[in-house]
Amino acid sequence: MAKNFLLGLAITGGIVASAPLIFPYSLFKTDIESKLSALTNTKASVSEISFHYSPKPEFHLQNVILDQAEIAQIGTIAVPVTFNNLLNWQSNLRDVRLERANFSRTFALELPKRLQPQGAEGLRIAKVDLLQTTVQLDKQQVGPVDGMLRFKADGRIDDLVVTTADGLAELQVQPADGEQFKVQFNAKGWTLPLGHPVKFEYLKLIGLANAQGIDIADIRADLYNGLVTGNAKLDWSNGWQLAGQLFGKNIQAEPLIQVFSPITRSSGRLNAEANFRYQGSGYSDLFKTPQINARFVLVDGMLSNFDLVTPLKSQSPTIQSRGGQTNFNTLSGNLAVNGSAVRLSGVTLDAGKFRSRGEILIRDGKLAGNVASQLAAGAITVSNQLQVSGALGAPELRSGGAYRPGTVVPNNGESKPASESASDIQ
Repeated sequence: MAKNFLLGLAITGGIVASAPLIFPYSLFKTDIESKLSALTNTKASVSEISFHYSPKPEFHLQNVILDQAEIAQIGTIAVPVTFNNLLNWQSNLRDVRLERANFSRTFALELPKRLQPQGAEGLRIAKVDLLQTTVQLDKQQVGPVDGMLRFKADGRIDDLVVTTADGLAELQVQPADGEQFKVQFNAKGWTLPLGHPVKFEYLKLIGLANAQGIDIADIRADLYNGLVTGNAKLDWSNGWQLAGQLFGKNIQAEPLIQVFSPITRSSGRLNAEANFRYQGSGYSDLFKTPQINARFVLVDGMLSNFDLVTPLKSQSPTIQSRGGQTNFNTLSGNLAVNGSAVRLSGVTLDAGKFRSRGEILIRDGKLAGNVASQLAAGAITVSNQLQVSGALGAPELRSGGAYRPGTVVPNNGESKPASESASDIQ
């Protein structure tokens, strides 16, 4: 019995291996095109059919066009030669692979409708692997990406899963009511691909997409030991526009700020809320002109490369170039980003006896602004005005000298303390 079974397997394997040499593919070409046309609800044409033994036995349908080349063109459809696919090639295929597929946006959006099963006798496919797939937009394209298209038992599309090459991020798309799609994006240990390497411990986006764009109802992320929530809307019906709002809580500020300004930065715990808007003619230039308005509060931190206390120790004009630090209990203010310009306004630093308030404009890495500071040590109060200039990595603080009530100003303009020097204040 066992011997006959093994002999039967050997004969069947020999038939499978020699099938490509026995049967002329041209006999099946018309039938295959008919099956593809019925499956995709369009006219399908196959340029060539070939067989490959390595790395595993597969039939390859080469240069497949659905309707027209600009609508949908597939470089290769690979169908593995398995017992299931040989016995059920008219009704059920498994592990089909599409390589170098290029779809128009209209065709991609219509896939759930096009792949609706045609009656109980229609062809069923459990899963399709996608390699180097692109979707053409008006003047741009999405991809190439790799993914997996999974089907339900009744032949309808279950979902599309696209995973990045490093496996850190995954996009899941599911058909919804009408011509809408449920969209979910998950990522772990993922770096934002927008020029600045902000790294998320975890990121989750949930939304609803249609032909005009994506409405992201829920944004949730773990970022530098803090939490970010929010929502956004991406619209590509007339150019590309992305707008939304974000809320950050208890974010570790230093590693975040260091991404944008590695030298002049701040530590502390960051709470913030921001409205943002990006516009562009296409995806490639969408993030080139950011528009962001935010309110932030930093708690229990240190401002690096910005020493605001030392200029208070001298009543003579001073210029301080970079270096130093300023500790604070709270640092708060408003941040406005418009293209390449960053404006900090209403910035208030509170360190108990020491307080500062100022405004700074950062444009092309250059600083321009002013800061008013005051130090109260017992009965002594010292204040000054600083002009901020220089570069973001090497700021310059120019002081006209510290002022203390009771100071005598001689005719030569050099101020002197009435009793003790401001330089004695620590």
